[in-house]
Amino acid sequence: MSLKPSVLQYAAVWAQLLPPMAGLAGRRMTHPARRWIAAWCVALTVESVLSRMLGLRGANNLWLSYAFMPLTTGLALWALSHWQARGTLRLALRASIPVVVLVSVALTVAVENTRTFSLVTAPFHGLVLLLAALATFIHLSFRADGPLLRHDWFWVTSGLIIYAGTTAAVQPLGWYFLAEREELVRAVWTVSAAAGILAFIAIAGGLLCPELPTSSGGSSSPPSSRSWSSRSDS
Repeated sequence: MSLKPSVLQYAAVWAQLLPPMAGLAGRRMTHPARRWIAAWCVALTVESVLSRMLGLRGANNLWLSYAFMPLTTGLALWALSHWQARGTLRLALRASIPVVVLVSVALTVAVENTRTFSLVTAPFHGLVLLLAALATFIHLSFRADGPLLRHDWFWVTSGLIIYAGTTAAVQPLGWYFLAEREELVRAVWTVSAAAGILAFIAIAGGLLCPELPTSSGGSSSPPSSRSWSSRSDS
């Protein structure tokens, strides 16, 4: 089955570059979490562009996602680790990366057909990223100083939650409908593209946040956190 990408799907590919462009344009890439999130977005864009190029030539491109998932999930987990206020949480996220890679390889070899949509590997990566983003969001929310909407991590983790939740559902649905229901595959991919655009707009908004100076009396937010309210300080 050959599925020609829609305009919305092409827009979703280039939306992945919005966060690094926002960070570079605002010159707000000093925090390592921001740089690693930008690297994650670039890796996703490279995967998407290569996939489109193979698809336009009539070649199977679904195997690319299996090759890139360990890389992109690792980059996102490493980025989230830099937002952890506690060393134990930071270490836990970083230590999980090689485990995720090993499990991903095992699932791919044992279960998957890399020439079709993922039944278990993509949902595994999506759930791992979803849990990591949710845990970061909840942990930082309890430590936040001021309204949550003013913090960069709020927008970035929210975008990651949208992206990861979509990833966990889309490929299994594509796998299920691929054989006989092309119109449903297209519908699933349209919803995925729309959710992806929303996710990367949110992440880009986070990378546009100005940097807050760390309070001398201590802050309930992580060091080097940013807030929209500090625009006048930048």
